[in-house]
Amino acid sequence: MDIKHLEFFCAVARYGSINRAAQELYISQPHLSHIIRDMETDAGVPLFQRTKQGVTLTAEGQAFLEHSKVILKEMESLKQVSCRTEPEGDCMRLSMTKFTHTMESFNEVCTRRQRLPKFTYFLNEGTTLDVVSDVEECICDVGCIHFASHEAERFHKLLSEKGLELTPLVTMAPHIVVSKNHELLRRNIPVTLKNLRDYGFVRYIGQYEDFIYNISTEDHQTDLNNSSRIIYVYGRAALMHLISESDFYTIGIQGFSTQDSLYQCVSIPIQNCKERLEFGLITRKGAILSDSEQEFIRNVTTRYRALQKTP
Repeated sequence: MDIKHLEFFCAVARYGSINRAAQELYISQPHLSHIIRDMETDAGVPLFQRTKQGVTLTAEGQAFLEHSKVILKEMESLKQVSCRTEPEGDCMRLSMTKFTHTMESFNEVCTRRQRLPKFTYFLNEGTTLDVVSDVEECICDVGCIHFASHEAERFHKLLSEKGLELTPLVTMAPHIVVSKNHELLRRNIPVTLKNLRDYGFVRYIGQYEDFIYNISTEDHQTDLNNSSRIIYVYGRAALMHLISESDFYTIGIQGFSTQDSLYQCVSIPIQNCKERLEFGLITRKGAILSDSEQEFIRNVTTRYRALQKTP
């Protein structure tokens, strides 16, 4: 449970509808439903009563709402009195969703500049909406995000309302990621979502993006949030190590440069998948970026566009 989830909870209480709140928050209804269920699990009590007309707060939910409003008000006050100290020397402030391809570009820029006399480099990771908030609130200057293609129009509107500019990078298809020693590969059985139903699914905590966890193919809809065997992890290293040592699987995109050498894992296209994932860079309108931030933009742009050309 985090501050943004408290904001989501308050929005649902205000609109009396998870679907209406999701539209106002620019997230999917399944995404928001899962967040609310997670909050209720953490709280240990039901916060909403569900009806055909929408949702209403339970007594426990009303008390939770009052505490949430106090916390959010205090956080807003803290933002007003806080100021960001500009460091001396070279500066790079980035925020990204959890893709190793983006991390590799950040690492390369840091490595090339390691001999500079003074520098401050910062990288934050989170969901797409976390990255948007980081850039909007001037915590970071550049964000690298992804979102489902079918949400593009709504997402562009959100960025415009927040005074942010989007530079498209690539459009990618989702892939299944498994160990090169996975049982299906050993038995020469096609690695498909259907054939993986009896294997454990590894995913990041708290992230419910549709493209990853709700996959549409030509003849089937698979909601991986309903898998009977799920492992939740926070970091990419934990996720990749677990997959490399087991018959578990996850969903990602084409493999990153060290995926085979470090983890002995492969990325396999999902058969007949209709979903597409758009990657892009976001900045504040009129923002002046540092030399290192501009170098990162060039690096990550080249990296993703080269990946798109890889067969």
